[in-house]
Amino acid sequence: MASLISRLSAYGYETFFRALAKRRPPQKRPIELGPNSRVLCFTCAGIGDTLTDSVVFKALRETYPGIHLAGVVHRRRRLLLDHNPFVDQVFLFHKGPKAFWDLKNELRAAGPWDAILHLRGNDPEPRCLSYLLDPDVTVSVPDMTRFGWLCGHHVVQPDWDDTHGVEQTLRIARYVGADAKVPHMVYEVKEEDRTKLEEKLNRMNVGVKPRLVLQIGGGRRASWRDWPVKRYAELLRLASRDLSAEIFVLGGGDQGDRIRELDNFFTSESKPYHDVVGKLSLAESAALLSSAKALISTDTGIMHLGFAVNTRVVALIHCNNPSHRVGPYGYGDRHRVVQLPRPANYRTPADANMAAITASTVFLKLQEIWG
Repeated sequence: MASLISRLSAYGYETFFRALAKRRPPQKRPIELGPNSRVLCFTCAGIGDTLTDSVVFKALRETYPGIHLAGVVHRRRRLLLDHNPFVDQVFLFHKGPKAFWDLKNELRAAGPWDAILHLRGNDPEPRCLSYLLDPDVTVSVPDMTRFGWLCGHHVVQPDWDDTHGVEQTLRIARYVGADAKVPHMVYEVKEEDRTKLEEKLNRMNVGVKPRLVLQIGGGRRASWRDWPVKRYAELLRLASRDLSAEIFVLGGGDQGDRIRELDNFFTSESKPYHDVVGKLSLAESAALLSSAKALISTDTGIMHLGFAVNTRVVALIHCNNPSHRVGPYGYGDRHRVVQLPRPANYRTPADANMAAITASTVFLKLQEIWG
């Protein structure tokens, strides 16, 4: 039902705004930014994509000191912009016609905007909003939307499918004359979040040994990216035997089934890990990652958060979305990738099983960065 409503909503937006754009098509107007400019960026996707977009704010601020940078973000991802020191103003994106109209009024009152950049997000509403604000200075990547005809400027990327996400979004910044000195994702952990985290860990009697974090899954969507729980159990036995570490198993509240399955592997022995699945906020999870010596994660928002807070990461990547698109970028030698090979005659993600990545392979990569 939700999918049907979403399709009907998109059809409604497309029909209405095609009629508007036919009467008043976008007319490409030169974009010339400077230290007194005001730029609005739409970044309305998941955790990983929103963190990937964070590099654009960094590039704009480094190129144009003093520029005013505002971001429109999904209401559930606000934290990511609140923790980006390059963002001056945050607007929240909600679904629904009233929310659309209210946001349009907020954005118009905060303008005018010298440039409007569409970063991540496939919803039709952001493109429609930018058309109502100023389509002539709106920048979009045609590959990312069916609504590119509402934007005056197009950043064409024919190699989109073979390009890393950070590079994809940086090209939008470069289009308006900006670039990052050191291109990487941005998330600044706040001291209050560190304090809250340590208070929770003290109540759990966590020791003082170096911290290792295992992200146990990435949600029900695209579960083909998950590593089997059995492999996590095998890795935990290796790590607890050969490393001196406080080990944490991290995950969202929707990972309850997987942590219970993991617990079953240790019913006859003491668990070698602290279970924090569903017990930490995203801000506290970021604080945990920043205090950790290493993170092991599949392609999840937490993996990208690990990159952003500059902890060492062993990334376990499915071949459907390979590491040259989603893996570490611009971090030197801090991270390791275990890439699932693409089988012959590959057609769908189900044709390649993450179980083919062994615990011993992952542990060897972990040892390389642990020391």
